Formats: sequence, structure tokens, C-alpha cells
Amino acid sequence: MSKIDISSAACSDIGLKRADNQDSYLEETGLYLVADGMGGGVKGRQASATCLSVMEKLSNSKVRTKKEIAGCMQEAQEVVGEIGAREGGVAGTTLSGLILKDTDMEEEGNAWYVVNVGDSRTYHLSMGESGLDRSTFEQITHDHSEQQKAVDTGKYLPNQAAKLIPRNLITQAIGSPSPLHPDFYRADLEGRFIICSDGIYTQMNLNRLVNLCSANKSPDEVAHSLVEAAIDGGGSDNATVIVVDVKVSSQEGWLVQKLSEEEDIDFMSDATMENLHVPRE
Repeated sequence: MSKIDISSAACSDIGLKRADNQDSYLEETGLYLVADGMGGGVKGRQASATCLSVMEKLSNSKVRTKKEIAGCMQEAQEVVGEIGAREGGVAGTTLSGLILKDTDMEEEGNAWYVVNVGDSRTYHLSMGESGLDRSTFEQITHDHSEQQKAVDTGKYLPNQAAKLIPRNLITQAIGSPSPLHPDFYRADLEGRFIICSDGIYTQMNLNRLVNLCSANKSPDEVAHSLVEAAIDGGGSDNATVIVVDVKVSSQEGWLVQKLSEEEDIDFMSDATMENLHVPRE
């Protein structure tokens, strides 16, 4: 039975325009999450840190389920919401990243949960014959933002939405008074995953982002190069990234599929299973 080999690194910077760093990250074996706090000052810092403190409880579980993860996210929703009520106003945070289903680190039956609330992002790259294949660069998560909503509904093209709608208007956040509806995806194990706050991807064009992410360098080198590029690109926000490289000797190809509200990794519908086995272009 094949073992999973994981190497990771994280980097975070306050940027050039902010008074404090409201981003937080969690980098443990099988738990790789980025949270971007909002609410200003202490509230933002507390929101992101508190959210990840709750999510860290998953480290005590040998096998994680979607129900357990969703329960932690709902607990974070309530605890972060209390910060806003206590401090005055609203405190909230994004959340994006990877949660390994089985911490035994065996390949068989294992997979990543990719979770997302807000506009932090999780990307993926597959390995080619001579290293990472930049043509496979893919954004797994879907932004919960007014910009993305305008694009999804056909109101604006992406470049129009970027110009006309402020990028910091998000439609979901942990701690918001609105009900929480997180996205869950099931992803194959292998490849390079990049998890970042919007202070990374908004400070450079897509080509620059792909080039840096696909560099055949260590996770630590890639994480630092992404943060440095974000600072060079203006540094208008806090910049945080986790880079996770995963190797599995027997895996061929890479597949990802969004899970419906009723599905879990071990309980997917026939339609989802059929889509899962269609190679991605």
C-alpha cells in the first residue's frame, strides 16, 4: 500500500498599506488552512485566529468526515460572531484550504477535502514528466464575492466586474449574521496545492501567479516568492500563502469534484462518481 509524502511551507506578511496582519494560517499534517479576517484591527485578527483555533480540533480525529468538518465550521461561525457582538459591529473571516480525510497517511480510500468560504483561494497543479505542468494550473475554489456573483449571473464580464465592483465585498464569511453555506470539494491527493488570501492573487497578473506557483522549487521557496511578488505588486493587503506538495507513487492523473450538500467522500451519487472519472481538460 502506497504512503503519502507531504511537504509544506507557509509565509505571511503584513504588506505595505495595512496597520496590522489580519490573516492567519494553520499548517499541520493533514490540515492546511488560510483565514483572512475582517472587521478592522483587533476584530479581524481575532476572527481569523479564532476560526483556525476551532478548526484545529480536527487534528484530534483520525478520520475526518464532511459532517465533522461542517460542525467545526458552524462552531467557528458562532464563536467569531460573538467577537463582533462583544467588540461592536461585525467580525468575520474567510476560510480556504485542505483537510486530509484519513490521517494514517495511506493512499487507499484517501482524499482531500477542499473547503471554502469567502474569497481566499485554493489552487492546484499536477506533475508532468519533467516536473510541475503549468498548463494544469487550476483554481479549485469559487469565490463568494459580489464580483464573482456578477460574473456568474452574466451581469458583467470578469474584467468589467473587477473595475466596477470593489473586490472586498464578499457574500459569505465565517462570523457573518447570514447563514453559513460552505463549499466542499473532493480532490485526489497528489500534486501541488497553493492556498492563499486575496492579498496574493490580486497583486499580480495570472501569468505571473502561474509562473511562480509552477516553479520546480521547494514549497518554502515558492511560498516566499509569492509573498515577495505580492509586495512588489503593491502590497496593498496582508499576503498569506501555504504551499503543499503531495507525492503518491501509484497515482495516475488528478481529479476533483464539488460535493453536494448531501454527499461525502465515501457517499457520492452515481452522477458525481461519473463526473469524477471524466479526465479534466
